[in-house]
Amino acid sequence: MKERLLLFLVIAMGFAVKVCAQSITVKDTDGVPVAYATVTTEQGTLIGVTDVDGLLKDTKGNNVLCLSHVAYKPLTVNVADLNDGVVTMEEISYSLPDVQVKPKELLYVQTYYRLTYIDDEGPLYYRAGVIDNTYEYANQKIKTKSKSISKAYTGLLKFLINTISGGKIEDRCKIQKMSTYALVTSNKGDWAGLNISTDSTGRKVISDSVSILGYIDEDKQEGTRTTTFNHWLFKKHLDIAKEKNEKKKQKKEATLAERQEEKETSYFEVYRMDQDGYSSIGDLVMTQQISKGRLRRSGHDFILILESYVTETAYIDKKEFNQTRKENDVDKSYEDLLRYEKAHNIPPLPPHLKVQIDKLFEKDK
Repeated sequence: MKERLLLFLVIAMGFAVKVCAQSITVKDTDGVPVAYATVTTEQGTLIGVTDVDGLLKDTKGNNVLCLSHVAYKPLTVNVADLNDGVVTMEEISYSLPDVQVKPKELLYVQTYYRLTYIDDEGPLYYRAGVIDNTYEYANQKIKTKSKSISKAYTGLLKFLINTISGGKIEDRCKIQKMSTYALVTSNKGDWAGLNISTDSTGRKVISDSVSILGYIDEDKQEGTRTTTFNHWLFKKHLDIAKEKNEKKKQKKEATLAERQEEKETSYFEVYRMDQDGYSSIGDLVMTQQISKGRLRRSGHDFILILESYVTETAYIDKKEFNQTRKENDVDKSYEDLLRYEKAHNIPPLPPHLKVQIDKLFEKDK
């Protein structure tokens, strides 16, 4: 009887260990949580994405984790070697050359982007390219033209340029509805009940009455401001805040909760600021957008990662822009883009992902 009981306890303990989720918390060298870091296996298969507080709740039983983020050096860690499940990532250095301000009609922003689709089987799709963007001050129009190894994803660039509206981050903020919802620092738009407060570490916290939506970090020594926020919660907040009918509100909350299980979107943005804390529309440096969800038919989890690096900013006229666009109006191969990355000091893909992506292009040859 004792032997049977002992066997049962051993089996039960093994089961308990098996179902217990191993979590990790990702921080930078200053102890600040790293939001929206992608975590995969060495083979590039998806494990998960850290939340706005740098937490990944379940490593899904994997001992070796490969972490990547647009603003940090790729890192491979063994879970058994971690101290209290904390992973420390080191920031990369990526900066823009100084811009000479001239009284010209267009702001020109050249952007390099990478778009990667990863699911339970690893990276299955990749594209990258160069996008020429212009912002015309007179009529506030944004135009984009791209050349890449496939059709470019340009919608985000319009959103990103729109978000840099200028001004300082205040203790209260306004919401402006554009082509996409964006957090702005100006006084435009309708008040929607969001607050910006400062925590004990000096970080500015974006929140509503229910939850934290994101953070704003200012590094005056480096002259940069970083914004990270959960776009899904942000949009959900706006939709509910503007809903007057309580029954419709409850129905919308239920619908949004159902959709949230299928797809979520997060943003990470870095832009420069002057000594007084002000930014302008031309100060965008780098961005990362992560869309995650689950395919209904297969049940597979997936993420879509869009990285964006500004490689050139200038004030030009239309004649100069047409000449620049003509020079860039050529099809680029995968090898061309790798050379472009090196020439513009763009951080390369994490090694564990590049190996798999190289294989994708080998298959197409």
